[in-house]
Amino acid sequence: MRDHLVFYLNGTRRRVEGTATFSTLTEYLRDDLRLVGTKVVCAEGDCGACSVLVGRPAANGLEYRPIDACIAFLHQLDASHVVTVEGLAHPRLGPGGLARNGELHPVQRSMIDGYGSQCGFCTPGIVMALAGHFEAGGTSAREALTGNLCRCTGYWQILESAAAVDPATVPQLAELYPEATMLDELRAAERDEVRIAAAQRELYLAADLEAACRFKVEHPDCLVVAGATDVAVRRNKGAPEPDAVLGLGRRIAGFVDAAIEGDVLHAGAGATWSHLLELAGARVPALGEILERFGAPQIRNAATIGGNVANASPIADSLPFLYVMGAVVELVGPAGTRRVPIESFYRGYKKLDLGSGELIAGLEIPLPKRGDDLRLYKMSRRRALDIASFTAAVLMRRSGDTVASVRLAYGGVGPTVMRLPRAEAFLAGRSFTADTMRHAGEIAAGEITPWSDVRGSETYRRRLAENVLVKFFHDVTGPEPAPFEPFVRDPLPAVYRPGTPPPAG
Repeated sequence: MRDHLVFYLNGTRRRVEGTATFSTLTEYLRDDLRLVGTKVVCAEGDCGACSVLVGRPAANGLEYRPIDACIAFLHQLDASHVVTVEGLAHPRLGPGGLARNGELHPVQRSMIDGYGSQCGFCTPGIVMALAGHFEAGGTSAREALTGNLCRCTGYWQILESAAAVDPATVPQLAELYPEATMLDELRAAERDEVRIAAAQRELYLAADLEAACRFKVEHPDCLVVAGATDVAVRRNKGAPEPDAVLGLGRRIAGFVDAAIEGDVLHAGAGATWSHLLELAGARVPALGEILERFGAPQIRNAATIGGNVANASPIADSLPFLYVMGAVVELVGPAGTRRVPIESFYRGYKKLDLGSGELIAGLEIPLPKRGDDLRLYKMSRRRALDIASFTAAVLMRRSGDTVASVRLAYGGVGPTVMRLPRAEAFLAGRSFTADTMRHAGEIAAGEITPWSDVRGSETYRRRLAENVLVKFFHDVTGPEPAPFEPFVRDPLPAVYRPGTPPPAG
């Protein structure tokens, strides 16, 4: 058992002990190491100024993905390689043995040549997001930049700079940082159990779920951390520091894995939304489209399905889908394992059917079958990167022009996500027409208990509850939508540049 963290930072091995292990990555970089290129603006993971690349052991070496460092705890980086903006220009040999001698990364050079920066505060995060984009061989720089805000430059010059980069000139991080010195140690460290006590606080990185449950029994008020995209925000905004932290992650067998077997998606609680999007987005287009709005790549690369379920928000983006598909939550605890239908898992606002010492181990999610019509809806003030005002899922099977079966779930209309049994019963066996769906919407509006808040009034939410079923009718009966393709290419000329004629159409 280790009593310290081990990871690499820009190719240099780091060992961290004591209270520093509870800090965020940005605090460690900026305060402890004075690597101030990684900026902090929002401390919520919204602006991307703190973007870094994190490499974790995979089958063929280290796999790098961008994350928001401001909402990543340092202990989550154990057994990984972190690359910051300072590490992109590195005095090692590049392709063909040409000495790089600290020359700028092609993305950095292009941002300078293309005037992609003014005040520069957002620029390091933009550079890191684009570097990650080229590292992964992505096709859409826009998609890569959805998690990065720029208030002064304007995105045209940034996108021009991205388009000007020749992918053939971009070195892979394995060229800048040969993996032979890191990979074996990181793979071994990833299997270690870690327990750190400092200043009357305790951190435990469990190597299996049974040990994690024992720690939770011993520390019933411990903070459970997997992706941290919610709990780290609350910590940054002043939430009390916990005395005990239980970290769950890749060292637990199967915890971050996901696979489709037949018509069922099996997801470990630590599976990230990026993984699930890549795995199931094309298979379930409605899910793929909603996951692309779930958050920026930096968020999706860290946030987990188990965390979204455990957070128990009535406007969680995933829950209406999980409700209509009849997902089952797999739990493990001191008494063993048990399975709970997701509708039974929530007992009220933020109240879970989770016993003492129990943890979410994974989910079993049936997928739509041939002939099923599934649509997922999210209403928010911004199309992307925003908290929902209202969410809905509709799963319908028809026999000719008749509704054979239907499952409805709405979010943002009560203390939990709600099924709508009266509307479902009304629709079963009726003709599938706009009038039928309009009447069902009126019934649905009477089943919910919405509230008024900054994201919408009670009246607004009831109107959405009515209209979304009519929208479903037109979505299903209208022109066949194009197949969903994650990270679809979005050509630069489609961008509207102020002062030029608008694009055709």
